[in-house]
Amino acid sequence: MNNRIIVIDDEESILNDYLMILAPEEESPTRRQERDALEAELFGETSAPTPIAPERYDVVTAGQGREGFERVKQSREAGEPFALAFVDIRMPPGWDGLQTAKMIREIDQDIELVIVTAYSDRDRREIVAKVGTPERLLYIKKPFDPDEIRQLALALTKKWDLERKAERHANYLSHLLGSVRRLKTISMSSMKEVLAAILGEVLSFSDAHKGFIARIDRGKVQVEIASEELLSEEIEYLIRKASEKLNQVDGITWINGIMVFPLENADGTLFMLVSDAAPSGSDERIGLLKLLLETSVEVLENVKKHEHYVRSQRIATIGQIAAGIIHEINNPLAGIVGAAEMSRIQVEKLGKFCREYETELNRADPVPEVSERLKELHRRFDLARIQKKLVDYHEIIQTGGDRVRGLMGNIRSFSKCSDVFAPEIQDVGAALEETLRLAQNSLKHGITVHREWTIPLLARCDLNGLKQVFLNLILNAVQAMNGSGELWLKGWNESGKAMITVKDSGPGISEEDQCKIFEAFYTTKADGTGLGMSIVKGIIEKHQGTITVSSQPGQGAAFHLEIPAE
Repeated sequence: MNNRIIVIDDEESILNDYLMILAPEEESPTRRQERDALEAELFGETSAPTPIAPERYDVVTAGQGREGFERVKQSREAGEPFALAFVDIRMPPGWDGLQTAKMIREIDQDIELVIVTAYSDRDRREIVAKVGTPERLLYIKKPFDPDEIRQLALALTKKWDLERKAERHANYLSHLLGSVRRLKTISMSSMKEVLAAILGEVLSFSDAHKGFIARIDRGKVQVEIASEELLSEEIEYLIRKASEKLNQVDGITWINGIMVFPLENADGTLFMLVSDAAPSGSDERIGLLKLLLETSVEVLENVKKHEHYVRSQRIATIGQIAAGIIHEINNPLAGIVGAAEMSRIQVEKLGKFCREYETELNRADPVPEVSERLKELHRRFDLARIQKKLVDYHEIIQTGGDRVRGLMGNIRSFSKCSDVFAPEIQDVGAALEETLRLAQNSLKHGITVHREWTIPLLARCDLNGLKQVFLNLILNAVQAMNGSGELWLKGWNESGKAMITVKDSGPGISEEDQCKIFEAFYTTKADGTGLGMSIVKGIIEKHQGTITVSSQPGQGAAFHLEIPAE
């Protein structure tokens, strides 16, 4: 509450009266005890309630109009404006009360003014016309009653506070509507850009500049986006201060001086941490912040749906053209591979013919000229070397054909939408066991497998689809470990979901590759097609689940699956 009042009057006795009424000296405990004892002695013990202490105000006095104007101006410039001014109308020899009030009104449109006079020579309409803003102007006559002054001070300072509160609320609403409008009309681009926009709007609404958005993944805080002003050392410091209590946050709260905003979305809980927001006791602002966060969550959901729609459209487009492309490639490819195999057979026959022909010539004991001619031909044409080259060329053609066939199969699997998808509550552990048996040849040389899943491990799933997911993840792990290392398969049920982790002890995945690993046709392998992890992600999303990756260079990689179990 703003309890600052200025009194402008040329009579010092009047100024002292204002001070006694509005800023009385506090009675000391000793003085109060003496007074109570005297009252008891004179009037006897009384059960009357203790009188309520009058409101106390921060009162500043001025003996002339110009002096009062300067003090109002200085206070406003210092950010400590007066809520109320009592101005005497006659203050010779300088400015009178009307001129003083008029000058004060020009620099402070919000201040409440009370014109005080002992005469009736100024009409109220004249005062209003000269000073202006009648809704913030009162007119009283001397002599005044102390209770009248107290009531005016109480009512007008409260009025000043309520009007400032209304102005703040209007500004908050305007700011909120602007933020909501910008978020609602944001371009449906990458999730990173959307999170950056949300962070910027919340920081602006909170009058802050530094913050970041993070998520908790497997007990670890992972930063999604941070403001440019926030250094990495500051982020680590904020995480250390707040990470232990983040899981307990269910609304806007403060943790060790850090303002935390939860953002619930389909992928779990995101948290926004702001380091330089000023603590505010304004419930209205917190309420509007909640509306802004609700809008932010809605925008995140819409972007997620948009990404899923774009992905579905891309897959549908690939599906439409894949059949024709695969048909056009497979037909000549079959001819190439078949011709290569026939060529290999004919090469073997030709080699056999040449060897038997040579044997027969040697038996016939040819004349010296023919014998010399045969030796010369052997020197010029190494039959065994030529035959080996032809076999090598056939293997190159055969290997290339097989790779193209595999690529076509992957494209068909990536783009094809199965007509039959009937998930049921089933034991995922059975799919894990069967997949391990399928991958036995790859695992039996140097790979130690750790099975750590609960029995039964239930999920609402299509087991054949999950087998394809597990096989892909296991074989990728084996390739990453180069055939030697440790593989962990973990699974448990939690919060109505099946939680599954496939982790290896390989070299790990870089942060850049983690961002792109599920994109179609992105691969880090020299002979990879870049479709395996896209197929995996598509199958998991078809189950209404999620898949994420976590990795540190040199510390292996872990893929985390969450599949609904209800």
